[in-house]
Amino acid sequence: MTAAAATLTDRIAAFAAETRFEDIPDDLIERVRLHLLDAIGCALAAAPTDLARRLLAATAAESPAGPCPILGTDRTAGPGAAAFANAGLINVLDFDDGFEVAGKGLGHPGASIVAAALAAMAGGSVDGRDLLTALAVAFEVNGRVILSIQPSPERHRQVYGVCQHQAIGAAVAYGRLNGLGTADLANAIGFAASLAPLPSLRKYNWEKRPLVSFKDYVAPAAEAGVRAVQHARAGLIGPVDVFDGETGFWRMIGSDRFDGAVLAQDLGSVWWARNLSLKTYPACRWIHTALESFEIAFRESGHDAAAIERITVHTSGGLARDFLDAAPATMVDAQFSLPFCLGAIAAGHPKARWYDPAVMADPTVAAVAEKVTAEVDPEIDRVMSGPERRPAGRVTIRAGGRTLEGPFLALPRGTPERAVDRAEVISKFTDNATAGGWTADCIERLAGSILSLGAPGVRFSV
Repeated sequence: MTAAAATLTDRIAAFAAETRFEDIPDDLIERVRLHLLDAIGCALAAAPTDLARRLLAATAAESPAGPCPILGTDRTAGPGAAAFANAGLINVLDFDDGFEVAGKGLGHPGASIVAAALAAMAGGSVDGRDLLTALAVAFEVNGRVILSIQPSPERHRQVYGVCQHQAIGAAVAYGRLNGLGTADLANAIGFAASLAPLPSLRKYNWEKRPLVSFKDYVAPAAEAGVRAVQHARAGLIGPVDVFDGETGFWRMIGSDRFDGAVLAQDLGSVWWARNLSLKTYPACRWIHTALESFEIAFRESGHDAAAIERITVHTSGGLARDFLDAAPATMVDAQFSLPFCLGAIAAGHPKARWYDPAVMADPTVAAVAEKVTAEVDPEIDRVMSGPERRPAGRVTIRAGGRTLEGPFLALPRGTPERAVDRAEVISKFTDNATAGGWTADCIERLAGSILSLGAPGVRFSV
């Protein structure tokens, strides 16, 4: 097939199937290692929670046992069900990674992609270089897909899916590790596109809580990607050239815009996956700048939670409308509650345990939450609600008779522009795994095995 004859879908499939470990920049390999470590740590911390218990009950009803381990548990399941469960666990605490370009959040790729890659191992081990390559190309394809289908502001207000496209990234990871060639992977990508969940951000129950349990639907996307590959391996025929033309995936997913150059130009030389990001709070990314602004001012003040008289969050109209629930009924509601999260910081609770029942019922957290109000800042509203769609904010605290001004933050930490270092990622993993009940020795061994991936002959298993 000549380059001129190749469709967009062909070019993406060829890149995903044929890229070698040696083709991937060293800095991206290191980033992928850290994102794998982070994703697994998030799942381990989530495993003891009530939401995880419900998620696993739903999985067990469909797949009582199978060859694939479910993180943080002694359970196993078939590949599709395990991908669903592990992606859900990675996302349960809303502590998992993102993909952010100029601060604009474009999904939670690690949950779907890492879960699909782990399902491909089916309880065995995989060469570390093969695993890192599969993850890197999946992250890259995933990022290019969501960038290429960004809708107009008008369409975004009508319909949008945060992570539904991740079915394609999951199919790339699972298919690559199952040895699919270019043609078969193109077929699997077609299946993944047509099996992707509906774009449902506008129906998260913003007006009628509790919020949806799946949040960003990373788990159905992971399962769809795995099933897409299984269909292709069985010889079933999926949609051909699914990215191409006026009725391509961009139309299927509800967008009114498509940029084919973003999808396929400079494959292998420009790596959009360098825009992967990591979270520093277990909460919706939209509130991270406000949380950090508060934490900086509060820690510098030397006050305790009891001294707080009032907290004013300077933010957008949308955030003031949707994120001010002071008495969240569920852990998902709490993850989208500025008052609760500010209270958890003020009370000094470890981040990995913010949604433990004792913290959810902590009277100190509740007392702080009742003192939170929001004021719409026109400039912040423009940044958060306009085409830029990125978190920004600042917080003012009244405590001990003084007014404390938190800094204005235009981007959250963990973005490429405000990256966290390797030591902080490892520390977050350690805290998360400890919250999941892991011993220090087990944590050290698991972290060591992940961080050594890429060395010749090193293999990985879960």
